Amino acid sequence: MRKYSKLIKIVTLFLLVILMSIFGFNSLKRYIVGSPQNNENSRELEGSITFVSNRTDKSEELNSMIKEFGQIHPKVKINLELIGDAEEILERRAAAGELPDVTLVPGAIDTIEYSKYFLPIDDLGFNDENIYNHTLGPDNKSYTISTSMLWEGIIYNKEIFKAANIKEIPKTKKEFFEACKKIKEIGVMPIALNYKQPWVMSMWSDSIPYLLDTKLEENIVTKSKDILNNESGVYKSLEFIRGIVKDRYCEEDLFNYDWQQCKNDLKDKKVAMIIWNSDFKYQLEDMGASKEEFGIFPIPESKIISVVGDYKFAISKNTKYPDISEEFLRFMFNDDRYAKAVNIMSSLKSSERNIQMLKELEEFNLPIQLQTNVVKNQTNYELEIHNKYFNIKNDIGLNSSFVQRYVIASDTKPMIEEVNKKYRESRVEIR
Repeated sequence: MRKYSKLIKIVTLFLLVILMSIFGFNSLKRYIVGSPQNNENSRELEGSITFVSNRTDKSEELNSMIKEFGQIHPKVKINLELIGDAEEILERRAAAGELPDVTLVPGAIDTIEYSKYFLPIDDLGFNDENIYNHTLGPDNKSYTISTSMLWEGIIYNKEIFKAANIKEIPKTKKEFFEACKKIKEIGVMPIALNYKQPWVMSMWSDSIPYLLDTKLEENIVTKSKDILNNESGVYKSLEFIRGIVKDRYCEEDLFNYDWQQCKNDLKDKKVAMIIWNSDFKYQLEDMGASKEEFGIFPIPESKIISVVGDYKFAISKNTKYPDISEEFLRFMFNDDRYAKAVNIMSSLKSSERNIQMLKELEEFNLPIQLQTNVVKNQTNYELEIHNKYFNIKNDIGLNSSFVQRYVIASDTKPMIEEVNKKYRESRVEIR
């Protein structure tokens, strides 16, 4: 009897081992390869998708990330497309219905249009609890994930500031131009504007005005004020950059100075400053600059520090392989794979870099505004104002092209009058 009992136990154990090998392997592999709650498993996916990034300098790292994904899903092919000037190109492709499967989101596509171009991604496991700048469309569905958490300011070389005897960071326009004068006197270009790059010039019409005028949309839409009145954040922003060009504190050859030359000049200490986002410091580090060499401070006369997301990723509505696209997008953000590949701040709230950055921002004694909170707490009335402002601004052509024309115009008065006239014609009162 004991023999039969022992035999039964052996057979039962043997059957359990077989069952585990059949049914448990994929579950086990899921835990080995990735996080179980994020569902990075080895289910059979087959097909080919295109993934686009603006980081043309990170081809090797991004291909390495793609290779890692391919080891999990050997029947999937990911085609990497790198576009330096992603904004305009992807905007045109969106209009033609030809966005890549996993795509960067052009800034010209507003939140209210997300469902027109992208698939919902609510089931990927990213939400307001674990990621910054998580936004929902008007249908309360999630369509995008921010690549990074950053803020716009003036990145500067600390050694050049010291050589020019600049002891404190400029807080006003007057102090800023005085600093530029001192830097120019020691034979260094004070600031690189990257005039020929539309994606850089656009911040002077799109984001910087909000830093200089916290009531920008309300003042423009609900009050009888011209969009380029003297107190408007847009006007102040345009005059700021125009002053830099007028006093020749930037690149002399505005039309031929390119982005790579700018980065080289910053690394080689030929340029002291650039107005760009906080992630840019890491690009300079990739080129060999010391981590301590560059600092960043708020744009002079800013009323707030706005912490926003950088480019957003989404899945094209026209993708032929939504399952593959979702799996790859999830893979990119799990364990900060994309952020690590291109060396940027993470968008995950658990990131130590993010925690440290917020502590450093507090030292500037300015209100810190998380854009994700602005969107989350936005009332229907405020959203209506925003949409009205956004549409009017686009209709009258207040964009990067206008900024480029404005800063080199011999007389800006006709341009101001023309824009204000168009604005008055387009403006509809919100009641």
